[in-house]
Amino acid sequence: MKRLNIFGTIIGGVSAAALFAACSNAPQIKSADGSNTAVNQNSSTETKAVKFSADFKTTPVEVKAGEPAELSFTVKNEKGEVVKDLPIVHEKPLHLLVVSDDLAEYYHIHPEPQADGSYRVSFTFPDAGNYKLYADYTPKDSSQVVDTFPLKVAGTERARVDLKPDEKLEKTVDGLRFEMKPDAELTAGKELMLNFNVSDAKTRRPVTDLEKYLGEYAHFVIISQDLSRFVHAHPMSKAEHADGGHDMKNMGAVDQKVDESKPHSHDDKNAGKGATMQSSSEVAAHTTFPKSGLFKIFAQFQRAGKVITVPFVVNIKEGAKASVKSVSEVQFPADAKRVILSKDGYEPDTVTFKKGEPMKIAFYRSDEENCGGEVVFKELKIAKKLPVGEVVVVDLSDMKGSEVSFACGMNMYKGKVLVQQSQIK
Repeated sequence: MKRLNIFGTIIGGVSAAALFAACSNAPQIKSADGSNTAVNQNSSTETKAVKFSADFKTTPVEVKAGEPAELSFTVKNEKGEVVKDLPIVHEKPLHLLVVSDDLAEYYHIHPEPQADGSYRVSFTFPDAGNYKLYADYTPKDSSQVVDTFPLKVAGTERARVDLKPDEKLEKTVDGLRFEMKPDAELTAGKELMLNFNVSDAKTRRPVTDLEKYLGEYAHFVIISQDLSRFVHAHPMSKAEHADGGHDMKNMGAVDQKVDESKPHSHDDKNAGKGATMQSSSEVAAHTTFPKSGLFKIFAQFQRAGKVITVPFVVNIKEGAKASVKSVSEVQFPADAKRVILSKDGYEPDTVTFKKGEPMKIAFYRSDEENCGGEVVFKELKIAKKLPVGEVVVVDLSDMKGSEVSFACGMNMYKGKVLVQQSQIK
């Protein structure tokens, strides 16, 4: 198993919740109780220590098609201590996304917490073959973590399904017509909106009775053909993104009157608010595909208590590479404090000002392998695009108080600004 490195962008709610990443296989180790355990292996190329990772085991050791198996995950910190009571994120502490290696099968299930701190779920694989498991969770005071595990299911394998791009981005499922309309060419490294319209298949009238599924009106999982890129995204309404998703003045002022502005961090105090109100027939996700090639999009909606999964396959074209200077060659404003954004996050992630000095931060995004296409100061209603290789200055002169947080558009990378109220001698 390998923890995923973040380098994609998706915005859900008013901002985003997502993860594009690279992964590798891990050895299977038999534990003393006869279960099948995958142990975390960190890439030697990572420059930051992994703070949290999950151990995975199955009971029985050999998982067979058509027979129930228990899938168990135990999250540990860097000291090897079991992390209990994971925060609830979109109504569940841990989301488990399971796909077959040809992407023909997709399952979104939820292991439940146990007294020993593990998270377990019983699941029956209908077919034999190779699968990839993505365990998605967010420890307290941590960014989102996605761990991946390979799993071989024994039995007679079905015929593989070739992955081919859809000629038309329209699907009819359970009497509903789903149409996906990207607002730009599907090119690697280019930010775009994936707009989804839901209508009645016969009348073509907009559907207004979609229900919330896990706290959202839709869920999107996007996986590359080679399984090395993954994103778990959540939507925004068309009204929310009418101004490109960057009008922070209107954040939260959507027609459902529900605060969905916390990406991948469901606010249980608001759970259920607006549930009886009319749902939108138009939802969208803001994303950047990190590389060219085939990707499969699994869009999930709920109506009349039934979850509907709608697959789309798209072919992403090769994009132009941004020209990036080394940090030592970049000209930063003399009156601004610099923050470098790379695949490892913000450096530094805490910026301290003395009261009375200029309140400016110069952000420099040094690589494309990150989800930092936008920096958001939610409390200040500030959102700025961060193109790769460009210096972007954020003026915080309107900041009140002694502390304010900032994050990337999908709330994966986080930082804060502190103001010292008195001079330090």
